[in-house]
Amino acid sequence: MSDPDAPDVVSNPLTEDSEAELVGDNKTTEKMKTSSTEKMLEAQEAEEVDPPPAYVAIVPVRGCGCNNGAGCGCGCSPPPSTLESGGVREKATMKKNITMLHGICIIVGTIIGAGIFVSPNKVSKRVGSPAMSIVVWTLGGAISTIGAITFLELGTMYPKNGGQMVYLHKAFGSLLAFLSCWLLHVLLGGLRRAIGFLTFSKYFWAVFYDKPSEIPWMGNELVACFVCWSVFSVLIFKPDLTLKIIDVVTFFKISALGFIIVLGIYHLATGHTENISVGFNNTNWEPQQWGEAWNSVLWAYNGWISLSVLLGEVKDPKMLPKIVGISMAIVTVLYVSAVTAYHVVLDIETMNSESALASKMASKIIGPAGDYIFAIAVAVSTLGNAMCASLASSRFLQAGGAQGILPGCFSLVNKRFKTPMFALLFVMVTATLFNLAGNVYSLINTASFTSFAFTSLCALGLIVLRRKEPDTPRPAKVSLFFPVVTILTGIYLFVVPWFTNTIMCGVWTGMTALGIPIFYVCVKGYARPSCLLNLSGTITSCMGRVLKSE
Repeated sequence: MSDPDAPDVVSNPLTEDSEAELVGDNKTTEKMKTSSTEKMLEAQEAEEVDPPPAYVAIVPVRGCGCNNGAGCGCGCSPPPSTLESGGVREKATMKKNITMLHGICIIVGTIIGAGIFVSPNKVSKRVGSPAMSIVVWTLGGAISTIGAITFLELGTMYPKNGGQMVYLHKAFGSLLAFLSCWLLHVLLGGLRRAIGFLTFSKYFWAVFYDKPSEIPWMGNELVACFVCWSVFSVLIFKPDLTLKIIDVVTFFKISALGFIIVLGIYHLATGHTENISVGFNNTNWEPQQWGEAWNSVLWAYNGWISLSVLLGEVKDPKMLPKIVGISMAIVTVLYVSAVTAYHVVLDIETMNSESALASKMASKIIGPAGDYIFAIAVAVSTLGNAMCASLASSRFLQAGGAQGILPGCFSLVNKRFKTPMFALLFVMVTATLFNLAGNVYSLINTASFTSFAFTSLCALGLIVLRRKEPDTPRPAKVSLFFPVVTILTGIYLFVVPWFTNTIMCGVWTGMTALGIPIFYVCVKGYARPSCLLNLSGTITSCMGRVLKSE
């Protein structure tokens, strides 16, 4: 009999086998949890070391000259100014305030400088006849338009500030991108701006003095410096006013060229056909002379690339094809019509010997007042050209700093005014130094061939990128005819000057090559002296505080 007081025995359903199975399941679950946790940590680590997007410019780390910011892998840590809620924050950026009208005025204003008013004689002297001179200016406009169309595809692929530097970086790497910055904007940027300011000063004084010898001592240099500082003050503190001034000055330039064209039409309508009727007679077919003629013409058109440097500030990059097409049509029609007017009014001997053609032409028809009218016109034209070119040059340098191709201090953007203050100050200081140096015209004349080399490399880069990045969207894909013509033209314009001015071509090529060791030491950090290790970050940090930029 069973004991009623004894507790009921309840059989346990878990056998030894089932207990072992349950223990195994628990271990498997724990392993799965551990594996999942490890994967999550690995993913987080992978996210932490991914490089920031290209459009986020990082302030270089204090105490580190790497220019790569946080997470560069060199063991550095970001300064407090780069941290916000535990992450890297974006820098202040420029405003997107360039409309279609602004874009057209920037391109037209950059192309039209003093050259069309004072130096078409460089072309007529070399080709020898009025008709051939007009043909060369027409073909020069067509070739420049082909180059501008080539850059349309690149610009719509990468609608950001930097232009040539961005395209060279994407196609060939950072070395060629650095060399374009080094030559065209570090070495030549201030020199080109100084040419514009000194030319303004020259024609400013022409209103008051008949002879250059009557100008006060250092008068040209001091006026050039004053105008330089005034222009850069507007560029730094009033970016919206800058665009309005460029618009007004561009309309003034178009009006001045229109006045020249009207004078030519009036002279032709009164029966004066003796100059233009010479036609192609006495045309010079010497190859060396033609090379210099093409160089002069295409250099006069060389401003169509300016808007590609500012694409990051264009409100709608899809407007770029219309902007470029309208701009190049305006400039080509104005240039060809103005050159035709010169040849209608002035005989070929006067064209070849006279430098201030617009003044000479106007004084012949309307009297001495023409000298003063076009002295003012040339002064205003060069001022507008210098402002447009300074705007583009500063954005080129800023983009170079933001992408780590130049020292990080160039990338600094003022938080209040949204302008690249350090880059603008750099161009202003270098321009001032060249202004004080005085006669620097021969330097820029011999350096012009270098810009055509980088233009050709960009056109070649378009072909390379079609194989390298076939899936990148191309809103304005162009025929290969356009880059091929641009490449061949650039090679021709780069090679020909070596036969006429070998020494100076060698000097500028050597100056360009000097950028190669600078790139590997200062940018890549190879064999960098210890004293330079922290210099970049320290300078950037200090300038950021002084200029209230980031």
